[in-house]
Amino acid sequence: MVSPVELLEMAPPMEAAVILLNSLGLGGFVPVLRPLHHYLTSLGIIPVSLVAFLVTIWSIWKAVTRYLMVTVEISSSDLVCAVQHLLITRGITGYNMVAALEQKSESQAQFGDEKPGELITFSWWSTRIMAFYPLSAVWLREDGTLFKVQAKKATEYFNDARADRLVYSLSCFGYSSEPIKKVLRASMDNSLQYKSDKIAIWLPSSQPTQWYRGSLRASRDAKTLAIDHQILENLLEDINTFLRFGSEKNYHSRGIPYRRGYMLCGPPGTGKTSLVHVIASKFRLPIFYLSLCASTMTDESLMSLTMRLPRRCLLLIEDIDAAGLGRNSSGSEQRITLSGYLNATDGFAAPEGHVSFITTNNPQSLDLAIKRPGRVDYDVYLTNASKSQAKQLFQNNYCASMHEDLESTAQKFADEVPELLFSPAEIQQYLLKLEHCDSPETALADAPAWVVRKDLG
Repeated sequence: MVSPVELLEMAPPMEAAVILLNSLGLGGFVPVLRPLHHYLTSLGIIPVSLVAFLVTIWSIWKAVTRYLMVTVEISSSDLVCAVQHLLITRGITGYNMVAALEQKSESQAQFGDEKPGELITFSWWSTRIMAFYPLSAVWLREDGTLFKVQAKKATEYFNDARADRLVYSLSCFGYSSEPIKKVLRASMDNSLQYKSDKIAIWLPSSQPTQWYRGSLRASRDAKTLAIDHQILENLLEDINTFLRFGSEKNYHSRGIPYRRGYMLCGPPGTGKTSLVHVIASKFRLPIFYLSLCASTMTDESLMSLTMRLPRRCLLLIEDIDAAGLGRNSSGSEQRITLSGYLNATDGFAAPEGHVSFITTNNPQSLDLAIKRPGRVDYDVYLTNASKSQAKQLFQNNYCASMHEDLESTAQKFADEVPELLFSPAEIQQYLLKLEHCDSPETALADAPAWVVRKDLG
């Protein structure tokens, strides 16, 4: 293969320059070559020699950046955000940019133009800001170290839906990656400061099979959850014991895999998912959400995803009964098998250190292997709302400082609601109706008719 320098030496000066510019993606400068050629000749500079010299310098530079620099590839969404935060705060730009709409922080967002008697109008453009990120290689200096940042586009698929995003490579001179680790840690801490009171929800991506951060949810206070206080306290104490320092050693000394599994059972709307949200908020742990009914989920992808779980997280598998896992399950539409699920979550190669939750509306329909001790260590049965839960939901829905005798009104409402007739979600829906959301008195007055409609089916 002919090298660039040999090709330049064989070609006439003008053609050599054209070849060089085209090879570097600078063909737009070809029209200015002729006057430049005459100008260099008048100065006694041989154009082809200058071109050869520049090619040599370019080759040396490429060798230096290839062999004398440490490079870290960055694809994790949190780390990508950290790099983008670094570029924006330093005002770094490039000749090739990509534009993106970013959501403003809650304190910056304009929530609407409210006028009495009119519908609230929203301008979504006004609640979002435009950010520009360089696609071309850019350089920046941080703490005395020179870094090279290179971006490229990557395509991901989730349930057959395509999404494009940016991934980065971060390089610095030397043989140690410590400067890169340091600048990433600092930038990530700065970019995630405002997110310290939020819970990250991670979702699976199918191509390639990996996790990506889907959203951030506001932390949820346990006071907002209408659940028996003792059930919540016992559950939190059990999880805390598992996560406590030294617990892993105790598990391994007994020959037990360091995992803890919980099964949340109950009718729809009883707060199973909300309970996981509260637990994640208490321990400041991310939630990794799995749906076994997803069209792209197979035994292989499930195993790959569980192997990529961090040691400290909550794995949430909702409505496991809907997946139809059983020993007699078969057919072309059965993507996840019972054996595949058991191997991924509790097999010899299954990961350790995380807390897993499965939710089900019908625990009796589950295969015994799914809920045997060791896979499910703790059962929580949630029922429809008791009278104390109905009272708590009523009090949570209204501001005590704006309504006199709220506790008394809440108790009267609870007395009107039969025990275990409504789910907490149904009561919440009733209280959020337009005529009830700001008037506890109206909600109390309408409660008897609401109960009658429920009894009549």
